[in-house]
Amino acid sequence: MIPNIAAFKTLIKDRVGLHFFKGMEGLLNAALHQRISERGKESFAEYYEKLSVSTTEFDKLLSLLTINETYFFREPDVLDIVCDKLVPRMLEQRSGPVRILSAGCSSGEEAYSLAIKLHQKFQHKFADNVEIHGCDIDSKILEKARSANYSSYSFRGVDPLLQQTYFTRNGNQYQLHDVIRTKVAFQRANIVKEQLLPKFDIILLRNVSIYFDVETRRTLHFNLLTMLQPEGALFFGNAETLANNFGILRLKQEFGNFYFCQPKTSRAQIPATEVKPRLITPVIPVEAPFIAAKVPSAQQCDSWIKKALACVADKRFAEAETLIEMVLNTDIHHQQALVIKGAIALEKCEFEQTAVSAKQVLALDEWSAEAKMLLGLAMMWQQHTQQAIAWFKQVVYQQPGYWPAHYYLAEMYRQSELYRPAQRTYRITLQLLNAEMSRADNACTLRLPLSFLSHSFRFLCEHQLAQLPTQDGQ
Repeated sequence: MIPNIAAFKTLIKDRVGLHFFKGMEGLLNAALHQRISERGKESFAEYYEKLSVSTTEFDKLLSLLTINETYFFREPDVLDIVCDKLVPRMLEQRSGPVRILSAGCSSGEEAYSLAIKLHQKFQHKFADNVEIHGCDIDSKILEKARSANYSSYSFRGVDPLLQQTYFTRNGNQYQLHDVIRTKVAFQRANIVKEQLLPKFDIILLRNVSIYFDVETRRTLHFNLLTMLQPEGALFFGNAETLANNFGILRLKQEFGNFYFCQPKTSRAQIPATEVKPRLITPVIPVEAPFIAAKVPSAQQCDSWIKKALACVADKRFAEAETLIEMVLNTDIHHQQALVIKGAIALEKCEFEQTAVSAKQVLALDEWSAEAKMLLGLAMMWQQHTQQAIAWFKQVVYQQPGYWPAHYYLAEMYRQSELYRPAQRTYRITLQLLNAEMSRADNACTLRLPLSFLSHSFRFLCEHQLAQLPTQDGQ
């Protein structure tokens, strides 16, 4: 392991907002070793100094760190609502082209997918009706986006006829036709710190925000608010939307999808940086008698737990962590405190810490459904689908009435293309949600400080069930 890796993490986060959670340190470690090896014999300290002053070198490292997993027509339901519903409605309401931004565009498949669908809809009027832009922090991947030359890997699930219509095969590559390629403009930008203007009517930032910590995501929301037109729409990935609901932008449900838009009230102000109180240690005279420290009572620990839960609900995680540590300093085996600690780590995308806390709970109580649910969520966010399925199955077995476990189990089945089990599990989730909403005393709750909005998940289940019958699979 690199001795000064914390300094590298801080430098990268300050520059571009990327936060290397403990589960991602391996990626950073490998990238640093590769660049130092390619540059010749250079110490880590020397490379850090070079990285601090060289934009060129920083860009080369960044290209190794950004995960560019994308393909054409990914999450097609979002593309459908943008192209078939929102763009036509916006054009009816005003004149002038609708401006769309694919943020974190990677190699351009999302931006070009939008361009293809809109070209199919508007044909020769396409250029007058729509402007499409893409931006990314990785200059190397933007070169690929501009070239619009792709391998078959980028066409998973794409209709062969559509591929033949808009691409020309050249060996093992497929070149996008200029009628589409020239209609998308790409530029390098860091949307955590930079604002692209004029404002956009529609912004897509999908499958990117998971790599930012909570405070960076909150800052990002304020920046996106500035970039978004008053009647505009902001889309995150399906799995990211509810985790990005900070109350800065208004969450809206329409046409079978969730997206964010301008709040009804005046724009909130960016909260001031929290100033921690200065601790002053009293000077005790030498002759003062020794007084044993008073051990906090169980009642005091319960009070700290309640305050920590309130802080988690308000997403004041630093305060919550301080309170939980006070409890654990009193009782290192306090199960609820360990569960809350794991939940806070999950909210901060520190998945390894979530797993550590959950396993500590399981060592104390092998039947803790809370700990297993945390492990399932941590595995899901790290895209360890089969491990997530295994943990969610255990929660369902122990707590058959806990609908969030059923819902995420269905999601994992769907992502694994196990469509029949997914359908069955979505239906079970809906039954449990209906029972919970009609008879509150029937609700099964785990002691997890995580917010699961019943009406939102009910809608998501109905939406996924409507989509699944059209798919093949077992």
